[in-house]
Amino acid sequence: MPFATVKSHRIHYVESSELGYENDSSKATIVMVHGLGSSQNFYVPTFPSLAGHRCIALSTYGAAQSKSNGEKLTLEELADDVIGLMDHLKVERAILAGHSMGGPMVLTVAARHPERVLGVVPIGPVNPSSIKPEMFTSRIETVLKDGMEPLANTVPKAATNANSTGVQRAMIRELIIGQDPKSYASHCEVIVNVKDPGFGSIKVPVLLIAGDEDKS
Repeated sequence: MPFATVKSHRIHYVESSELGYENDSSKATIVMVHGLGSSQNFYVPTFPSLAGHRCIALSTYGAAQSKSNGEKLTLEELADDVIGLMDHLKVERAILAGHSMGGPMVLTVAARHPERVLGVVPIGPVNPSSIKPEMFTSRIETVLKDGMEPLANTVPKAATNANSTGVQRAMIRELIIGQDPKSYASHCEVIVNVKDPGFGSIKVPVLLIAGDEDKS
């Protein structure tokens, strides 16, 4: 179970090569950042389709096995963890993919460290202009009072569409129920405080992936 210590943050990550997928050094490395209430496992099913690329999926500090004590965090701190992990793994430049909360994280990395980024793939990213603080305030109150189970029982259906399978919803439930409530609450506060990371200053290619039924 590989970990990297970035400043005081202990980051759990997985590489595609550890799961039996070969790397082709001629192909770009891809670093993957998940969204709220998720983990590195969100991206593992994509590894076969990206065969040849060195894929590195991390669990954001405070999520899953990247344990925190629930302290307050900023988007910039979490973005710096991505660069710290790249340093630890001796990755000079990479394509960064980020889903939901991970979207503004990887965009922040691109804005702050353009020399380290080949391109950015925000997937259904959190939009700073459309955040509803009251929704996240309600979630914070729920998890601090009753733990993760109430959200684990409701979010999988609310966050998916009619074409989603029972297995997909079960995976989302497992991801959510495995979170630490205080750390999850801290991540909710990060989302509420998301600001424009400097979209206008990003010079690398950006591939924005969005769907008609996105819930981000």
